[in-house]
Amino acid sequence: MKNFFAFLCIILLAVSNCIAQSQAKLPEKKLKDIAYGSFPSSKMDVYLPAGRNQHTPFVIVIHGGAWIEGDKSFDTPTQDSLLAHGIASANIDFRFIDSVVNHVQILADIDSAVDYCVAHAEEWGTRSNGFTTNGASAGGNLALLYGYTSNKKINAIVAECPPTDLADTATLGIVTKEGLLSVVEGFGGGKYTPGKPAPAGYADASPVYHLKNIPVLVIQGTADKVVPFSQSVELDKLLTEKDITHKFIPIKGADHDLNMRNPATRKMIYREFIAWVQKYGK
Repeated sequence: MKNFFAFLCIILLAVSNCIAQSQAKLPEKKLKDIAYGSFPSSKMDVYLPAGRNQHTPFVIVIHGGAWIEGDKSFDTPTQDSLLAHGIASANIDFRFIDSVVNHVQILADIDSAVDYCVAHAEEWGTRSNGFTTNGASAGGNLALLYGYTSNKKINAIVAECPPTDLADTATLGIVTKEGLLSVVEGFGGGKYTPGKPAPAGYADASPVYHLKNIPVLVIQGTADKVVPFSQSVELDKLLTEKDITHKFIPIKGADHDLNMRNPATRKMIYREFIAWVQKYGK
């Protein structure tokens, strides 16, 4: 019997070593314009680091652009940084809002992209659950919203200058002055009448009404002229009240671009981003 157990241990060790060697041999890959769904916009770039395995953090990157413009090329620098730190990522495009597309359909696109990543996890040598979501501006809203409303397991969220409460009438007043009300109406799926409560869809499209116990990193400039700084302040307050692990980094004097043109600021943001994913996205 002792010999049998000794033999079994040797076999298990050999198998374990073979798996480890196989994973170590996995080369770095950049897969471009993968079609994850049936729409023309259903494309994503997948970056896979060398030596990856099912425990390697995997970030779903969602671009900004007010839900009406932009594409995944916005976030290629983010993907490059993640790859350089041994983190896998899928950088996705999605449908833009129009007469039939609002936040519900965009979230469905993100879910389709995640499903594709799950379905190809064995082929790619990556994890099949416990993803991290990330985005800036409208992408930050979607990263939070998907993380909070999806039935998938999301390990962590990184959101930069995200709209968090589209039902807030004060914010809607600012949005109106900036000429962006029609965008919010399209995303929330309803017409807003000043002086009246926002349509129900606005709260449905707002992360603050769907909080879950997921570690969140929030970064925003204090002088943001597009998304009121108060949006991140409110989120920070609610996460603190609910004792949800999070970190809020205000960038003093920065506008909506987070002052990313400043090398020191850019380095700090990427450092905090990478550290958050490495700690909570595992």
